[in-house]
Amino acid sequence: MATAAKTLHDLRIAEITKLDMKVEDGKVVAYRARVTLSFKYAP
Repeated sequence: MATAAKTLHDLRIAEITKLDMKVEDGKVVAYRARVTLSFKYAP
């Protein structure tokens, strides 16, 4: 989120629409999130 705020100006909303994780040998080894962003575009 901090990286997106540096490159997208006027970032307004970030919504996690899907969240999952990878499990190996019974342990969580990675998380993944699909995020929908809302921002203002002014050329």
